[in-house]
Amino acid sequence: MIPTIGPRGTKRLVSALAAGMAVLLIAAACGGDSEKTVTGLIVEAVERDLVEIELLRVRDDGGKVWTFSTEGPVGVNAAHLRQHQVLGEKVVVTYSVYRGDLIATDVRDLMAPSD
Repeated sequence: MIPTIGPRGTKRLVSALAAGMAVLLIAAACGGDSEKTVTGLIVEAVERDLVEIELLRVRDDGGKVWTFSTEGPVGVNAAHLRQHQVLGEKVVVTYSVYRGDLIATDVRDLMAPSD
């Protein structure tokens, strides 16, 4: 014999599943771990080794200085970023926030608009 839960049990199960789905949808919409970007000028680039950056500081158009750390290669090295610093060329930094720290995951040259 297969046990049944009855109409009341079914309603409770459906309500519990709906509540669970709502919580999951809200959590997904908040995007706690989603990546963000900031565009600006290089203030400082400290190398970890030849290909990795230890620390990166970028000043956005509003004057705010953003300080990033990294957890591996981000697409460019510190020497390339120092070149941007000297020439005044902007970069786009893709980052995530982990325990309040900004972690750069990708750094790219800002493409100049074509005339």
